[in-house]
Amino acid sequence: MTLLYASTFTDALGKLSAPEQKQAKLTAFDLQMDPRGNGLQLHRIEKSPGFWSVRVSGDIRIVLFKDAETTLLAYVDHHDAAYRWAERKRVVAHERTGAMQFVEVPVVADEVVPVPVAQPAPQVPTTIPLAKPSHQPFANLTDDQMLDVGVPREWLDIVRATPEDGLFDLLDKLPAEAAEALLDHATGGKIEDHVAVKLPGADPFAHPDAQRRFRVVENLEELKAALDQPFEKWAVFLHPAQRALVERNWSGPARISGSAGTGKTIVALHRAAFLAKSRGTGVLLTTFSKPLASALAKKRDILAQSEPELRDLVTVAALDQAAFEIYTRQFGQPTMATASQVRAAIKAAQDISLGTNFTPQFLFEEWTELVDAWNVTEGSAYAQIPRLGRRTRLGPVQREAAWQVFTFVQQRLTERNVTTWSQLYARLAEWLVEKNGRLLFSHVVVDEAQDLSVAQARFLAAIGKLDKEAIFFTGDQGQRIFHLPFSWISLGIDIRGRGHSLKVNYRTSHQIRSTADRLLPSVIVDVDGVEEGRRGTVSVFDGPDPQIILAANEGEEIEMVAGYLRTCLADGMERGDLAILVRSQRQLSRARSAADAAGLDYDGPNGVTITAMHDAKGLEFRGVVVMACDDDVIPDGERIAAIGDMAEMESVYESERHLLYVACTRPRDRLMVSAVEPGSEFLEDFRHRPSLIG
Repeated sequence: MTLLYASTFTDALGKLSAPEQKQAKLTAFDLQMDPRGNGLQLHRIEKSPGFWSVRVSGDIRIVLFKDAETTLLAYVDHHDAAYRWAERKRVVAHERTGAMQFVEVPVVADEVVPVPVAQPAPQVPTTIPLAKPSHQPFANLTDDQMLDVGVPREWLDIVRATPEDGLFDLLDKLPAEAAEALLDHATGGKIEDHVAVKLPGADPFAHPDAQRRFRVVENLEELKAALDQPFEKWAVFLHPAQRALVERNWSGPARISGSAGTGKTIVALHRAAFLAKSRGTGVLLTTFSKPLASALAKKRDILAQSEPELRDLVTVAALDQAAFEIYTRQFGQPTMATASQVRAAIKAAQDISLGTNFTPQFLFEEWTELVDAWNVTEGSAYAQIPRLGRRTRLGPVQREAAWQVFTFVQQRLTERNVTTWSQLYARLAEWLVEKNGRLLFSHVVVDEAQDLSVAQARFLAAIGKLDKEAIFFTGDQGQRIFHLPFSWISLGIDIRGRGHSLKVNYRTSHQIRSTADRLLPSVIVDVDGVEEGRRGTVSVFDGPDPQIILAANEGEEIEMVAGYLRTCLADGMERGDLAILVRSQRQLSRARSAADAAGLDYDGPNGVTITAMHDAKGLEFRGVVVMACDDDVIPDGERIAAIGDMAEMESVYESERHLLYVACTRPRDRLMVSAVEPGSEFLEDFRHRPSLIG
């Protein structure tokens, strides 16, 4: 007897009170021990073939689907609501694709009935204007086209008759694979790109599409772990199109791109697991920060519930952390140079009249973004560094004067026996290539790869020489905020012809995604000419429009934000579901004042998150306020004032725009962007720039 649980069950479980959840979990554990339900109070739901109810407590019922040797935990709710849910559902294998689906039974009252064509229009008072006929985006689709993408047969006519303004109501009632295909078609894509995998005769619950909503429970520990945490369905269920990317033989380094929320991180996670299982060797799953690495580790552990060997085979760590540990094992623990030490060395150089024609800030940026980034050790090499993003032109005399400062800095750091990250990575790359160094892992999967530094990319290129498929990247150029652009090819990483852009957004509502996309161009081209197209991305669910507000002063903004937060709470969001994001540490007090005005705690583990935009990278929330987007805040006034040359303004503006995009794509359901008048110039893009949905 096999026990499965569905995403609908864990979603519904999370909406119950804590005592109700505890009782429902205990009943689910009993079913794991005996899926037949012996000893439990089971009742057949007469109006729903195959569905049964299990009494949890006085009013709580678990809805089961039972078929031969299979028992499925389908739903849980109060008695009447649970029965209503079951009476509208069927669990059947799709006739064309073979995938097991939840199919909602069409109800005439809920359907959009086509307007009869051959009858005369009824007489209406002339004072009431007739509505214009609504466009029906699926009117010309054939039965075969819709069946091929998983639309249930009983929904074919309803889909064709649905008007444009009823699109999202329709998609909510269809299986996910069918909804995604139809949404892509409605927004200019090709429905033929979504033809489902056909597995006739196979277990319908094992179909890739079915595995997005149903999961087999192997043991009590696995069920307990699944029910004790939020149901992170993207870490468990993989879209068939994504699975093909995960399991493909790329014959070289590859990069999967896509806008925020399209599942890049989950592709990275499953690619690491696939490599570990298929090769039987260690894999490093990495990203640019410890918080993101921690989030990846949690997702790996969810996968490892059914495959415990993944915990040993897939190592998750921030790339700097992994490199530091490798370096320490091989050469001994280094002492890392700090920014304050570099600034002090620059000041000491200028105190002895070196580079006095430059500002200390210009020299620090030149050191950080060019000299140390590229690990330049000779003046002649400094003259050859590509200055992408550093558009200040230096003549030979100026370069020589600047190089004297950098030579001084390098000598000072050597005297202090400290190492920069660039030097650490350079020594590791040399050890791998020239000394035949050996690592504890054979493959590296990099998430958020757009924020790699030059030194990190050079190190990864060295690993890539050990195996042509050793390196796999996921990332979004539109979210690059930490480093200047550079050529991957020049460092030995050539992904041309080995890339794919994900187009289905699972995390962010259509309204939020289309609003945030206005901040970026429809196509972003990297230094090597590789394009990442953003047009055609679709979200799989609908939501309220983002609110863009301008307040007369900070006090008014704080009150408006507090009111918005209170509304989110009143609509069922928890404090931990909410975040207030600001440009930098300087605006944190405004955010805290708004939380205080809303009566929200922001210090405890379950409080609202308040943080700077940089630190929100990779995080997700149900509701987000991007606050204090004033005209002197973003783009950052201090950063602009510190630019060494006005020609660098374009690079600064680009990265600041990307930063706002990152902040605006953190929410799933609700977004508010607030500012004091006149507000950031970027806010104008929300009003005037066309959406990429076309």
